[in-house]
Amino acid sequence: MFNINSACAARGRNGLAPALLAIMIWSAASSLARAADHPSPELGLPVDCRLGVDCFVQQMPDVDPSDQALDPLCGNATYQGHDGWDIRIRTLKDLDRQTPVIAIADGTVARVRDGIPDRIYDPAQDKDTAGKECGNGVLVEHSGGLASQYCHLKEGSIVVRPGARVKKGERLGSVGASGLAEFPHVHLSVRRDGKAIEPLTGRPLGTGREACGETAGSLFEPAVRDALSRSASAILLVGLTNAPPQLSSLVRDGEPIAPKTSQPAIAWVWAINVEADTVFRMRIVDQDGKTLTHIETKPLERRKANYIAYAGGKIAQREGEYRLQVEMVSGGKTISSATRAILIRSEGER
Repeated sequence: MFNINSACAARGRNGLAPALLAIMIWSAASSLARAADHPSPELGLPVDCRLGVDCFVQQMPDVDPSDQALDPLCGNATYQGHDGWDIRIRTLKDLDRQTPVIAIADGTVARVRDGIPDRIYDPAQDKDTAGKECGNGVLVEHSGGLASQYCHLKEGSIVVRPGARVKKGERLGSVGASGLAEFPHVHLSVRRDGKAIEPLTGRPLGTGREACGETAGSLFEPAVRDALSRSASAILLVGLTNAPPQLSSLVRDGEPIAPKTSQPAIAWVWAINVEADTVFRMRIVDQDGKTLTHIETKPLERRKANYIAYAGGKIAQREGEYRLQVEMVSGGKTISSATRAILIRSEGER
């Protein structure tokens, strides 16, 4: 990962001439004055998409310096030492949509890297990742000492160059899966004067548990702050197929095809940030409004960052449009729901 480094070198205090000391004091005072003249901007989303519809928050920064990871909403949508916001799209197939990664504020492009292929990281095969964890990325410097870094962009999508001035919302590239990416997403990290901060709370990373849950000092504009303050639990996809789907296949290849009339109709749901004790209610309804399958899964024993549930298996009998209804329920409340119409054809039809 290419880092944001301080431009200042450490120096000893002994032997400074009074004139040099005076210059240093004047310079520090001038820096403070410039910071006051250029306050931190209100930040936008790093991606142009409909949050919760086209894109989803998969992971947040870890605000706890201990070995107990904690996200800025006092939840578990993070992992140890994670320093940014991961906003994902569903699968590698969706890279073709060229979902825009955009500047979160006005600024100047400081660094760019491109040319790293998009693929899902496999630790057993991908050994040459040192220094390339960020993949294709862009570093932008803003007023108020802020800098933003955007990682895992799609190869060949970056449209800015070092030294370019960019406006808030201006396109930098597209969401990708380059570098150390286990799913297609953009990773946003923010620093102030070279130090990592958590932009939803506005506090330095590693402050501790007291830094979670309070967003009054958020650096994000109000609408973005409110959107990112919602639960990260979400249904990504639902569908019907003839065999239980696998998560790795979904991420790499997209959703499986619908079953034929001679095959079992299995309902499936792919969800993220699913809390313990969550259940899924799935109902398949035929063309006449008759319920073919209505099942509630067993409560989940522990939290899952990614989870696939499935149920069913009855033969569809006849071709036509079937309706799948799915609810994700936790604590007796519906956290997320999805309804989808799916066409089942006879064998031999495309």
